[in-house]
Amino acid sequence: MRGLIVALSAFVMLGLIDGGLGVAWPSMREFFDRGVAELGLLLAFGSVGYLTASAGYGRLHRRWGTGALLGIGSTLLFVGVTGFALGPAWGVVAGSAVLLGLGGGLVDTGMNAHAALAFDVGSINLLHACYGVGATLGPVVITLSLVASDSWRWGYAAMAVLQVLTAAAVWSRKSRWAGSEPDLASEGPGTGVRAPLLFLVVLFFLYTGVEVGVGQWAFTLLSEGRGMSTASAGVWVAIYWGGLTVGRFGFGLVGDRLTPSRILNGSMVVSVAGIGWLWMDPGGLGVLGLPVAGLGFAAVFPTLVSVTPARLGRVRSTKAMGYQLAAANLGAAAVPWVLGLIAESRGVASLAPGMFIASVALTVVYLASERFTSGGPATTAQRSPDEPDQV
Repeated sequence: MRGLIVALSAFVMLGLIDGGLGVAWPSMREFFDRGVAELGLLLAFGSVGYLTASAGYGRLHRRWGTGALLGIGSTLLFVGVTGFALGPAWGVVAGSAVLLGLGGGLVDTGMNAHAALAFDVGSINLLHACYGVGATLGPVVITLSLVASDSWRWGYAAMAVLQVLTAAAVWSRKSRWAGSEPDLASEGPGTGVRAPLLFLVVLFFLYTGVEVGVGQWAFTLLSEGRGMSTASAGVWVAIYWGGLTVGRFGFGLVGDRLTPSRILNGSMVVSVAGIGWLWMDPGGLGVLGLPVAGLGFAAVFPTLVSVTPARLGRVRSTKAMGYQLAAANLGAAAVPWVLGLIAESRGVASLAPGMFIASVALTVVYLASERFTSGGPATTAQRSPDEPDQV
């Protein structure tokens, strides 16, 4: 149980750090005399760090093991967030963004790899719900800092204190994280796992892209495409993310009573139905499809994490998790970008059918993975009956 609590805390911190930057940016750019658009540059620095850490996780794991990589990642997060709090120059902040990306990539990949081996699907859903909690609290922490001191620094200083405590808790369990021993198996995937790995990588790419794409473009669709007020459109986007977070907490309570296959089948149906309703907009009530889609998406990412060992084998699942999360990071950038190109060429109203097509593509790839990979999703928790309790 203590391991689960530490993992939940680590995911809250990931969300807390990620969620605060948008609120902190106006104050940061004014202090450092940067342009408005340079927030994108800062995000790009973080993405480079994240992709480097997640894509290279398998090789690093062979040498260091899960426990050390989680500890190093947690420490890098502490150093990075401290750089945001204390950095006297823009170069320090930019370098800190890279460190935050590296640390986030190691912690996100390592915790998901551990969870796939040690937690049931309900606990994995709870883990990802905690990221949503952190992402919700991050803007609150930075806002309080701005109100109290007219600066973002105290907010990040508070995060640094919380992160160093989290890092200490992670290091204290170094040898007890599932998969802590370095993986000395062959680097390459066996012949029998290439197809399942390819399908999983594509699923992570598409799923994260669709989830983020709906969240990023729904406001534009509602406000510019359908004439909704700014306040109302913003509330409906928040309801979409709220549906996703509430859904993950719900599956955290009941997910272990359902097979992963049943969860994924139901999730695909509900998400496509929700986005289809948003597109068709019957009676001007298409916005009701947003919380439905959020609920449909809620369990997909955590459940895909949970089935990775069953699809690929326990030894290869840790390395594969790095590829999967790297693909998810790329999808979160690529799919919204493509939707934006469609909107630019065909008008804002085309966002809705674009979202629907993307959700259908996700469902088709999922169904193909069920048909063409051996065994399909596991029907039970992923931990072997004779494996020592890691949580």
